[in-house]
Amino acid sequence: MRRTLLGTALLLALAGCSAQEPAAAPSPTPTPTTAVPTVVVTAGDSGPVRAEVADDEQERAVGLMGRTSVPRGTGMVFRYALPSSGRYYMFHVPVPLTAVFARSGVVVGVLDMPPCPAQQPQDCPTYGPDKPFDTVLETAPETVRGTVTVGDPLRVSG
Repeated sequence: MRRTLLGTALLLALAGCSAQEPAAAPSPTPTPTTAVPTVVVTAGDSGPVRAEVADDEQERAVGLMGRTSVPRGTGMVFRYALPSSGRYYMFHVPVPLTAVFARSGVVVGVLDMPPCPAQQPQDCPTYGPDKPFDTVLETAPETVRGTVTVGDPLRVSG
């Protein structure tokens, strides 16, 4: 799916997280003027999350970077054709996020990711589960706090 991008990113990540090793980060871009495709994601006992879709390399690189807010019940879903063991970072992501990593519809990791104030992406910590994943949901921590654990189902519809 194609859409205008809003930011830059690394690993498992929302608001500008990316699933690569930190290198040169893309610059955040302006808010899109066209509609961004969204899906509904449910994980564990959390309510539905209206998530923008990042399913190609460029969209995943930008993620939620530059977003000044990620309201409860919203986020971004990162999809991979093949299982990944990449790492996410929070360079240029000014809000905290929680990343829910899944493989074949089963949660394999849930990680809180605080903003990284570093001036260079390589100076930011990276985040990821110990197991490969094919889907990552990034959302506001309060959206999934205490309601999603490893082994729970994760479903993407829409």
